[in-house]
Amino acid sequence: MNRLAIYLLALGAFVTGTAEFVVSGILELVADDLNVSIAAAGQLVTFYSLSYACGALFLVMLTAKLERKQVMLYAMLAFIAGNLIAFASHHYSLLMASRIVLAMSSGLYTVIATHYAARLAQPDRRGNAIAVVMTGFSVSLVLGVPFGTLMAAYMDWRYLYLIIAAVTLINLLLLYRFIPKLEGAEPTPLRQQWQSLRDKPLIAGLLITVFWILGYTMVFAYIGPFLTRLAHFSIEMISTALFVLGVFAFIGARLGGFAVDKWGHTRTIAVGLLVHAAALMAFTAAAGSTIGVFVVLMIWGAAAWTTTPANQFYLISLKPRSSEVVLSFNTALMNIGMTLGAGLGGVAINAVSVLHLGWMSGIVVLVALAAAVYSFASR
Repeated sequence: MNRLAIYLLALGAFVTGTAEFVVSGILELVADDLNVSIAAAGQLVTFYSLSYACGALFLVMLTAKLERKQVMLYAMLAFIAGNLIAFASHHYSLLMASRIVLAMSSGLYTVIATHYAARLAQPDRRGNAIAVVMTGFSVSLVLGVPFGTLMAAYMDWRYLYLIIAAVTLINLLLLYRFIPKLEGAEPTPLRQQWQSLRDKPLIAGLLITVFWILGYTMVFAYIGPFLTRLAHFSIEMISTALFVLGVFAFIGARLGGFAVDKWGHTRTIAVGLLVHAAALMAFTAAAGSTIGVFVVLMIWGAAAWTTTPANQFYLISLKPRSSEVVLSFNTALMNIGMTLGAGLGGVAINAVSVLHLGWMSGIVVLVALAAAVYSFASR
């Protein structure tokens, strides 16, 4: 396995993940600064997810025949530009525009990086290679989001995006130097791509992604106000909670890759989803207990991110000759699920209470488990 190349791809996942997720930790600060409601600020997550889906699906299709390294580097340049726009944002509309640029470039990068990792690894190590790239996202939860949230308590939150742009530039130069070229493929007609997806196990497998991320995002998009109401956390405590969540997300991502190669994707996905749902429902029981909330956060982070590399490996195994197309649809649907999660979470907050998000999202993850069982049984 080309370890250096794969770790550089993971670094790219780290910076894109930080730019995506840090908003959840500073949502209340952004809302106050831009004079909008928390629900309106939450739409920064919603529109990011929609734009990410477009980048992951349509931009991947449009660039399919181009050399992949070149496309990936241009995607990172666009990502840097998006961060600079966010740094200059003093109005809600400009920040929203920056989120769209960030999301589309991130979506394109993520699909290519995951495909790259699978191609660079030996066949019996592909699950681990995908997990390494996904670990970049989980490390953004470990380091990027909590430290970004903590920094925002002492400095203007816009500087977070300037720092992300600088790290991305360094990563871009390293990728240019060390990543081998990977030729593009002949573009597959859209009709043929849709026909390749008309497969019950694959459709159900994609629905796993939709519903697990929907349930996850319903809570994570509003994690700040959720923890404040649940256990009276300050912004410093929220930063600590996000750090703990991220540490166990990192553990989960690494465990997912190991479990796929050791025990298979079926068992890994099923167990991960079951524990994920149970953890979300346990938040209600832990209300008012700082220790209880932290324990649930640990279990939640590990279980949720164990599923990610396992399901990606499973989807690739269903259509190995169309792996980039399948990953494109999976990434697009993942962000549609995030869009729905942020939207439904906002509806729940306005209609009832943020405290109900835990058990509601747990039920959604159980739907993902049902989709997994159907997919496995129909192969």
